[in-house]
Amino acid sequence: MSKDAAKWDDLRVFLEVARQGSVHAAAKRLKLDHSTVCRRIDKLESILSVKLLDRKRNGVVVREEAHNLLKHIEQMDIHATSLEDAVTREMSDVEQTVRVATMEGLASGYIARRVHGLAQFAPNVKLEIVSIAQAVDLSRKEADIFLSFFNPNAPGLVSALYGTFNLHLYASPEYLRNHGTPKSREDLKNHVFVGYIEDLLAINAVKWLDDVIGAPRMSFHSNSIIAQRNAAVCGLGIALLPTFVGTGVVELQRILPEQISTSREVWISVRAEQSHLTRIKGVVQFLRHVFDRDKAFLLGKADKLPKL
Repeated sequence: MSKDAAKWDDLRVFLEVARQGSVHAAAKRLKLDHSTVCRRIDKLESILSVKLLDRKRNGVVVREEAHNLLKHIEQMDIHATSLEDAVTREMSDVEQTVRVATMEGLASGYIARRVHGLAQFAPNVKLEIVSIAQAVDLSRKEADIFLSFFNPNAPGLVSALYGTFNLHLYASPEYLRNHGTPKSREDLKNHVFVGYIEDLLAINAVKWLDDVIGAPRMSFHSNSIIAQRNAAVCGLGIALLPTFVGTGVVELQRILPEQISTSREVWISVRAEQSHLTRIKGVVQFLRHVFDRDKAFLLGKADKLPKL
């Protein structure tokens, strides 16, 4: 190979910049200095005698004449990842990390309470759970797996429906003493609620309070479902909570459980080129297992999680 040939490290830098749409974001992802990334890109452009990127006000974009090159590098990355997976599969003591991104309530109220069962399916995998209130771009490697309340239906993703959970109204005994217990849906007009901050909602699926009551009177807003639950515990208002956030909280009780509830789906998505990797398959199988096993709890028909 010529000393002037493009090296994989430089090609990988270009790939990451293309994925992130930003030199700064790519540098952070690669744990390199901003100047190092720029220098690697300049070097690659010099070797290939082609301009790879156009700089825009909000980042960079891949030039049209570099798209074919980018596709080849993406295939190289797939093969490199597969090779890494094959090698680590033979080394049983090598720990691997899989990052799962999902909404706060699902992350804190459910998945984190089931992580101890992962070892049965992926003994050498360490799970990282990212709590995020917006859709995740897996193509930028923001995470390996995305658990969402909707089907992303995006090119390059493999998505599947993994479960359904119900949401119920919850209130504290203190609130009910002060405001009375609603006996019907019509009575809800006389009560106050806690919920999300409307203009900070990035995912329509969490506008679940709209399923229950039109134009509710709000006493507290937060972009955190845990904060909403805690506000309800303190008697600030009625909260519509997923079962995995509200069930089992002794300071709360369900309101109109037989009359009012709504539901959401849980979808799991992975990048198509990663779906065959051992570490990804292990975590996906684990998630399938817990969602199947916990179906009654997620639907609000059981008061506690079953043992794994």
